Amino acid sequence: MLLVLLTACATDPTPTDTAVPLEPTLTNVQAEVFGPSCAFSGCHGDGKGSAHLSLKQGVAYANLVGIAADGDATQTRVIPGDAEGSYLVMKLEDASGITGDVMPSTPLDADRIQLVRDWIDAGAQDN
Repeated sequence: MLLVLLTACATDPTPTDTAVPLEPTLTNVQAEVFGPSCAFSGCHGDGKGSAHLSLKQGVAYANLVGIAADGDATQTRVIPGDAEGSYLVMKLEDASGITGDVMPSTPLDADRIQLVRDWIDAGAQDN
């Protein structure tokens, strides 16, 4: 009986994943998405790679917000306040109608995509 009680007490029913969502700022998008998944040589690190787009810290904002998409000039990369209409989100989510492949080549998890969506919906501030 003691063994049963010890085993029952050893299992904590409290969830261990209590991560607090990140604030939707460009700084957090840069740290969680662009830096580790996009802004490196051959992709979007130096502006010579895919779509001639650099997503390095300090230039990502100017290269995204209000800028026409390279593959489809009828689309805007980031439309402040409109994640659904922003081409960046379409590329991240592999939406129909995008030019080329989903980005990044190793798809982002839902939390990172949501961070980008939240940043855009909050006005896509340079913060």
